[in-house]
Amino acid sequence: MSRTRTRGFTLIELLVVIAIIAILIALLLPAVQAAREAARRASCTNNLKQLGLGMHNYHQSLDTFPPGYITGTVAPVDNSPETGPGWGWGTMLLNQIEQVSVFNSVNFSLQITDPASRTARTTTLNVYLCPSSVGTGPVSLSNTSGTVLISDLSPGQYLGSAGQLEPEEFPSSNNGIFYRNSRIGLRDVTDGSSTTLMVGERSRNVADATWVGVVPASRVCTKPTWTIQDCETANVLVLGHTGPSPNQRWVDVPNYKGAGADDFWSLHAGGCNFLFCDGSVRFIKESISPRIFSFLSTRSGGEVIDASSF
Repeated sequence: MSRTRTRGFTLIELLVVIAIIAILIALLLPAVQAAREAARRASCTNNLKQLGLGMHNYHQSLDTFPPGYITGTVAPVDNSPETGPGWGWGTMLLNQIEQVSVFNSVNFSLQITDPASRTARTTTLNVYLCPSSVGTGPVSLSNTSGTVLISDLSPGQYLGSAGQLEPEEFPSSNNGIFYRNSRIGLRDVTDGSSTTLMVGERSRNVADATWVGVVPASRVCTKPTWTIQDCETANVLVLGHTGPSPNQRWVDVPNYKGAGADDFWSLHAGGCNFLFCDGSVRFIKESISPRIFSFLSTRSGGEVIDASSF
């Protein structure tokens, strides 16, 4: 009587197969993650291109770019307390980026915190969100005493370029495109629109930002897990700067590990996406010369910049 022997896997063979599969997964995983990040970065670039079109449509209508944010002040000096309403450049652009219904819900004479402003301030808009950023949910803001002023502010990850100077120290007079009640047009960008920053990124792993505007008397602080613990005035919700400034004699390049609440930062590997005044979007590497990065933020500094240097 003959017997049929059934061949099966030995334990050693099974372990070898499992090991090979694990190696293949380990090799494929970085490629998959890289592909996903490339898609997120492309989506972020597309968002900024849409904002660039909106900026130029706005400029075509009013012969100026939107103000950084609109507010009254107690006194006509830089360090005067602001009285609001605080609506920012992102809100001004809404009807230029196919968000007419949200734009129509805004009463620009009311405070952002007013109950009647709730529809506008709580609407999440993907065009203002970089997919690579981390963190979900609304932005909550408190004053210096810790009293919560607002807890339902729609987040954003794109900041108007205020220039070299710190927005909190020079809220109404900076050398970039946006500041308090600014009215900067292409006529003022004498350094060249293709070499002048307009909008850049800040991921929520550093500090919160919003497209809505500035809430008077609130403070913006870096996240508790961030390396640098820093709190700034509320205008850094919509503005960023490069440095140097009288109280900051250095330049914070993109993705600088010591970035504060008023700097540009992204979770893209190696740098940040930036919208320029001509409507183009470029990826600026974190290895850029600090001097060149600083020059890119001024609208009329007279610096000569070669496009190959960034």
